[in-house]
Amino acid sequence: VEESATRIVLTPTAGATGPAVLFQPGARVDPRAYVAALRPLAEAGTLVVVAKQPLGIGFLATGAFESARDADPEVAAWVVGGHSLGGTVASLDADAHDDDATAPVVGLLLWASYPASDVRGSLAAAVLSVSGSQDGLATPADVDASRADLPDGAELVRIDGASHASFGDYGTQPGDGTPTIGADDARGRIAGVSAEFVGGLGTA
Repeated sequence: VEESATRIVLTPTAGATGPAVLFQPGARVDPRAYVAALRPLAEAGTLVVVAKQPLGIGFLATGAFESARDADPEVAAWVVGGHSLGGTVASLDADAHDDDATAPVVGLLLWASYPASDVRGSLAAAVLSVSGSQDGLATPADVDASRADLPDGAELVRIDGASHASFGDYGTQPGDGTPTIGADDARGRIAGVSAEFVGGLGTA
């Protein structure tokens, strides 16, 4: 794990395989809060880059994907993802770069999030949306409604008992629901389905 002023990088010790992941934190959440949930992806062989956002706002870090891609030109394909507002920003990157000739975005990973607009007809990347049944912010109803804005092949997975704050290690959040499973259990399930999704996108 390496940390700089602009990112946290989790590098697999045995060497990276498949697409790399750029992850955008939720609004005003310390990026370190997601390391535990993202570590299993790195342990499975995925290079993971967690963006550090100016003022903790994802829309102020819209250049993070380009920066990460430029910093490691050997990566041939990327998955962009994020939690809450970070996922919304990631959806913009996915929609803009899924057809790039060099190092395209091949996957969009949404954690308790949904796109800012309808990408059904424009996004070619694979999509996994992971949500929590107890989420009081990105509610189950909100996530279900977002299916209409996602490509037909998008996969939606709901973690029973998880809340909005279950996706990171940053404590409770105003307006959120009450989780009915432990934090480690929730993050383990979230990491598991996310690692399976990224691993299924092939070798970069």
